[in-house]
Amino acid sequence: MGQIPDKLIKKLENNIKKIGNDLREFPGTVDGDYLKNRESRIKLGHIFNWTQSFFTGMALWAYKDTGNAIFLDWAEQFKEEYADKVFKTPMETMHDLGFLYSPYAVMMYVITGDEEYKKIVLKAADCLAMRYEPNGGYIRAWGRMDNKIPDYVDGELAKNHFFTESGGLAIIDCMMNIPLLFRASKISGHPFYKKIATAHADTVLTHFIREDYSITHAYRFSEETGKALGEANYDGFCVGSHWARGTAWAIYGFAIAYEYTKKEEYLDISIKLLEKFIRECHGDIPVWDFRLTDDVEKSLDTSAAAIILCGIIEIEKHKPNVKLQEYKRLLRNSLERYIDYDENVMGILKEQNGRHLYASYGDYFLIESYMKEKTDLTIW
Repeated sequence: MGQIPDKLIKKLENNIKKIGNDLREFPGTVDGDYLKNRESRIKLGHIFNWTQSFFTGMALWAYKDTGNAIFLDWAEQFKEEYADKVFKTPMETMHDLGFLYSPYAVMMYVITGDEEYKKIVLKAADCLAMRYEPNGGYIRAWGRMDNKIPDYVDGELAKNHFFTESGGLAIIDCMMNIPLLFRASKISGHPFYKKIATAHADTVLTHFIREDYSITHAYRFSEETGKALGEANYDGFCVGSHWARGTAWAIYGFAIAYEYTKKEEYLDISIKLLEKFIRECHGDIPVWDFRLTDDVEKSLDTSAAAIILCGIIEIEKHKPNVKLQEYKRLLRNSLERYIDYDENVMGILKEQNGRHLYASYGDYFLIESYMKEKTDLTIW
């Protein structure tokens, strides 16, 4: 018996058959049908895409767990598409290159040893490194670095803050993108990537984390001077709030950064952020933001809990703790209530993101959490 429940393995097999060779960014849905309105969904080459690779990542974890080549063969067919994005259209990328290339190119390289995937990993890391702003010491989150809006972006999307407010902006999610840079240094031997990743992590440490160990979703800097201008918000409830999934990205991201750098402050802050998280959600599934006002529905975010599970396992590699083990067990049991084992429903984890959704990111990190405790394969 493998680490991933058999019913979920079957679901993942059904999912890749349904997706076939037309993998896109399938957004969260209330009913778990990710292929709804498939033709309108963006492909990998679109600059806005960030979740596509969670499907390849789940398939590859299923391959690692079962040895069933159907999962590996399915993922391999997308090699050219992933290469084209970074080699042919490198400007059509954003900071979420980590979310796109770690659960695909990094994982394929680790599993197969194919040097072509190594080249893709390093090129993706090059694209991410080029988003680094030396004035300010951060990786810019969104938009093209020349601020041009791609011709394929429709007028309505062009009004989105992704394009209109991207200058001088970094967001907490990038703590899970910088592992791509750390990995690139490890496999290339070049310190360049690691230095940029470390500089960004240090900036997050300085500006994103408040004295009470809550965090801001975003932070803005002067584009000209790099001067810190203050907090911003695009995914949390409001400026000054405490977004649960953002906290999860930081906890896991800093623990990974410690693995590559051995900087004690990274592991220390990961643990302090986790302790704050535990206090806020009282050992159960968190609400989507810990500072919601009384007039807002206190809906849950199981994706944050799934990411936290992976973060705890990462922390335990370096600093085992009985209390963490107990919390991990409680969190695993709590998540079990929200897992959909129906093989006919593509989505796995219900009640994500405070919007009563199934979504691929929560699904992915749940699957990773099963495997992370029992395998030495790492992709971040």
